[in-house]
Amino acid sequence: MDFIANISIPAIVLIIVITAWIKGVPVFDTFVEGAKEGAKTAFDVLPVMVGILAAVSILNASGFIDILSNLLKGPAALVGISPEIIPMLILRPFSGSASLGLFTEQIRAYGADTYLGRALSTIMGSSETVLYTLAVYFGAADVKNTRHALAASLIASYAGMLAAVYICKVL
Repeated sequence: MDFIANISIPAIVLIIVITAWIKGVPVFDTFVEGAKEGAKTAFDVLPVMVGILAAVSILNASGFIDILSNLLKGPAALVGISPEIIPMLILRPFSGSASLGLFTEQIRAYGADTYLGRALSTIMGSSETVLYTLAVYFGAADVKNTRHALAASLIASYAGMLAAVYICKVL
């Protein structure tokens, strides 16, 4: 099984290269052109990413996340959400690195085989960093009018996170 795991990606790359060569596609030139397009896309998205990362860092450093978590503890307790989960619910849609750091701290504190560990793990797996994803994809496609994409994405992300909390509570 380890052999298959170790050889699978190189084998797929080799199959792609051989298939392209057989069909007469200039493999290296096509690769270089794709790399140029990828670098241009990364450069186009960079200002948006810097803005998002700066905003999340400011929110974290200012203590706003802690203040908002404390404000939401009461209402969250009424619907059965543990107060330890609230910071993850706030951070996850906005910052992957901040939510991963918080996740790591909470897993160390509470353990992976606890309700909180399972709920936090499921939240991490069932949600996305919405602002990052929208910025990357819309920036790469040069979309200016995003209309309702942010609201729809946040609703879907929070639906997934809340479902994760309740599924872990039931199971």
